Amino acid sequence: MHKSDEKYDGASEGIQVTTANGPALKGLIQGSIDVLGGTAFLWARQEFANSVDVLFVDEASQVSLADVLAISQTAKSVVLIGDPQQLARPGDAAHPVGAEVSGLEHILMNSQGDKLKTMPESLGLFIGETKRLHPRICEFTSAMFYENRLLSRAMTRDRVIEGHPWFRGAGLWFVPTEHEGNRNSSAEEVEAVARIVESLLKPGVKWFRSTGNFRPLRTEEDILIVAPYNAQVADLKTRLPNMQIGTVDKFQGKDAPVVIYSLTTSSPEEAPHGMEFLYSLNRLNVATSRAMTAVIVVGNPRLFEPECRTPRQMQLANAWCGYLEKATVVNLR
Repeated sequence: MHKSDEKYDGASEGIQVTTANGPALKGLIQGSIDVLGGTAFLWARQEFANSVDVLFVDEASQVSLADVLAISQTAKSVVLIGDPQQLARPGDAAHPVGAEVSGLEHILMNSQGDKLKTMPESLGLFIGETKRLHPRICEFTSAMFYENRLLSRAMTRDRVIEGHPWFRGAGLWFVPTEHEGNRNSSAEEVEAVARIVESLLKPGVKWFRSTGNFRPLRTEEDILIVAPYNAQVADLKTRLPNMQIGTVDKFQGKDAPVVIYSLTTSSPEEAPHGMEFLYSLNRLNVATSRAMTAVIVVGNPRLFEPECRTPRQMQLANAWCGYLEKATVVNLR
């Protein structure tokens, strides 16, 4: 059974749907249902205490420690499933230091208060294979974010692009686009992205999902366009109305053969919200790991030459420099 709100518009075959708590609890007590899906608001209710044997918390990197404690009263065992190297749940409230971490991050904190990147065997299970990333993308992702523990399944090696003059095969690309004075929007990058999209959708460009299994790239399905700021997203949507365009937050959990990432800002000093936002390691990980075959970053080369004043800024810049080292540079001029 799935406990939903009034906005739910349908059910999958074999799954009952209810918009009330009563039928859900009754089904568990009477044994007419074996599995119940619901939000933390459902499982934290007093009447659901000790109602199930095991509670699985999906996207646990976005569930706060306080919420995990509140819902843990439901079950004998709690299993946290998620990726702490991706985006955390957004929040504006002020909390004591440490209260902002998720339940999963809390488990990964060592005695010095540093967060481990991956799950050690002594604490849980790390799934070290990806069915999405081509090995050339996975090499960067694994080194930067997963302590070199993440590997691509063999089937991903055949996911390549053929018939394109610039983007052939698979991997990382950087399209340098110089501009001045841009903060949260860039007309120059909008045009660069438009040219890239147009070239990818030309006849003769093929995307191979596997050997012998190929087709032309499709507008809405196969290309995700990402930007860090809503203003740039709006400009890109105006220029490319039929494409999937959004911020990193919108596309977490999705994938496509090609991801185009418009960095937008002219220089590190002009970045809204500072380096911590634009250079965020989690945001970089989510944006680039949406791609099965090709990651194409469009941006001003000056963003790869920040003047770092703290160890944290050096850490942030290092990941982007690592991307540039592995990327093929393509000039559209």
